[in-house]
Amino acid sequence: TRLRSQGFGSPDQHLTMQKADVVLAFFGYNESFAGEAGLPKFRDDLAGYLKHLAGQKYNGKGAPRVALVSPITHENLKDPGLPDGAANNARLGLYAAAMAEVARAGGAAFVDLLGSSARLYAEGRGPLTINGIHLNERGDRLVSELIEQALFGAPPARESASLERTRQAVLDKNFHWYQRYRTTDGFSIFGGRGGLKFVNGQTNQEVAMRELQVLDVMTENRDRRIWAAAKGGDLKVDDTNTPDFIP
Repeated sequence: TRLRSQGFGSPDQHLTMQKADVVLAFFGYNESFAGEAGLPKFRDDLAGYLKHLAGQKYNGKGAPRVALVSPITHENLKDPGLPDGAANNARLGLYAAAMAEVARAGGAAFVDLLGSSARLYAEGRGPLTINGIHLNERGDRLVSELIEQALFGAPPARESASLERTRQAVLDKNFHWYQRYRTTDGFSIFGGRGGLKFVNGQTNQEVAMRELQVLDVMTENRDRRIWAAAKGGDLKVDDTNTPDFIP
């Protein structure tokens, strides 16, 4: 279930707009609260999702490559105000195992963050979360390394200054993409208030959709900088190519 304003667009529409070649699918945590009784439906839903993705051509050429990513292990922060995670982890183990089975059957890659994050905790690398389940900044970094290693093998040696330059470029792009995808008031853009008319008969949607088009171009401009930084260089972002705002 994805709660979005009416008219926001389906996941397929957004993945087509982005010409997605790869889909990283993070599932299993919310669903795990259904317990063992919810496993058959979870398997069926997930298998159906993989089958659906296999029939799509978001990039106009072929089906996307897919990786299913399990939840992390609930971290025991030994805080009397927080659960220790034992009950959570018992359920998560069932759902991560189901994800692995579905991935094998559906030809998708599988990233076992449940197991690999537990090893980080056992090594004393924590705390990696703010409350046992949501990663802090250090946790984001270490878990991203786990995902990279699971998908691509041991990473090569990297020069720290170059890596940080790439990271800053990614954060800059993420900021602009977030403003585009998670607009402040979708109900006034896509939803029921989108058609309201104000100055010169303009609707909320006409004006705001142009702003989202501007953010699309700004995001793409910053994506080019990421690729330049990843290759060891850099690129000055130039936003003079954005469309004009509607007066």
